[in-house]
Amino acid sequence: MRNIKKYILISLAGVLAVSSVFMTVVTATSGAEVSSLQKEEATLLDQKRYLEDMLIKTMSVNQLQGKSSELGYEKPTNLVYVAQPEAVAKLP
Repeated sequence: MRNIKKYILISLAGVLAVSSVFMTVVTATSGAEVSSLQKEEATLLDQKRYLEDMLIKTMSVNQLQGKSSELGYEKPTNLVYVAQPEAVAKLP
């Protein structure tokens, strides 16, 4: 009976040791994943800022005027305003 208790105690200690090693490995792997995701997030934020800056630059008035002149659009010299016809007399 005494030997059985000894084997149970030794096997329990072995299970605890193995689970401790397993948890350490899982924790280290999770830490590496988190670090990788943080680096990727920083890279994506930099790309987002760059794209926003490019959008602002391309949408500036000077850029649009330059592109429109390249495409053959010109600023109009004569403007004609068209208004809706107004009724002279109304019917009852």
